[in-house]
Amino acid sequence: MLGARRRARRYARLREIEAMDVERDHSGIWLLDMAYEFPWDMQVGGSVGFYHSLAPPRMARLLARTGELTDNTQRRLDDTNILMWEMFRNGFAGHRGREAVRQMNRIHRNAVRHVNGLDGEGRWSITNEEYMFVLAAVMVNMVRAVDRHGWRPFGDAERRAAYLHFRSMGEHMGIKDLPDTYEGFERFHDEYVRAEFAYSPEGAALWRATRGLFVEVLVGWLPPRLHGVAGRAVGPILPALLGPDLCRAFGLRPASPLLTRAVRSALRARSVYVRWSPPRRESAMPDRMPTERFPEGDYEFPQVGPDHSTG
Repeated sequence: MLGARRRARRYARLREIEAMDVERDHSGIWLLDMAYEFPWDMQVGGSVGFYHSLAPPRMARLLARTGELTDNTQRRLDDTNILMWEMFRNGFAGHRGREAVRQMNRIHRNAVRHVNGLDGEGRWSITNEEYMFVLAAVMVNMVRAVDRHGWRPFGDAERRAAYLHFRSMGEHMGIKDLPDTYEGFERFHDEYVRAEFAYSPEGAALWRATRGLFVEVLVGWLPPRLHGVAGRAVGPILPALLGPDLCRAFGLRPASPLLTRAVRSALRARSVYVRWSPPRRESAMPDRMPTERFPEGDYEFPQVGPDHSTG
């Protein structure tokens, strides 16, 4: 009887999600999953999705040319987190989500204009397919992270909500020819990885500059006094979490089969522990994202982004 009551409590939020109108409340469902059901798993998946955007050589060269990820690493990552969280937190029905995506579009346009000004040739651009891949990479890798090592996999309503939320994001970004289903996004993502991922020195440099992001996501839930030791401990397992495609793109030695199995076993053990733990009562995410520049989360959207996109 105790086991049945505990299971009912643990799955109560899933029942709540299944009772929601997915077509109308898809952003709300996505937020419940990210803030309550799977916060750590989705942060890990989001980090892997971010690294996918650094792996195609053409995209890596443009990102390296801006200098933002290599010279202003923490600010660039913080600004990305602010805008993504505002879109996740507020969806696109209200003004904050729409303002966040408008600022992100502005940053992208100004980054291309800035690089073309440096080169003096106007040869850089971001294609519709590249925008769509970055969108797909974030969504697909967050969903896959939950399916692979969450305390339970995504349900049908949650998968549909993820698709609708990210499709809405894509529409507000002005991306054309978006897939009609989550599975369509997944196929596009996997085909793009096979066709476009390759080693580049720029991709390797971007990985070295930003790998601390991944380490922080993995150990950030620990007490601060343990971050240093834990960060050094997780360094060797990063290739097992990235997977062979990203390792190849960044010039990393792929994880051995033994290490890969050990990491997967550890993640499965964690999923069992979380499954039998009480459900989260408070959001794992703040209403507004605090950063080093904005510790109180008191930013205005025009302030978020590189210097050539703000002010």
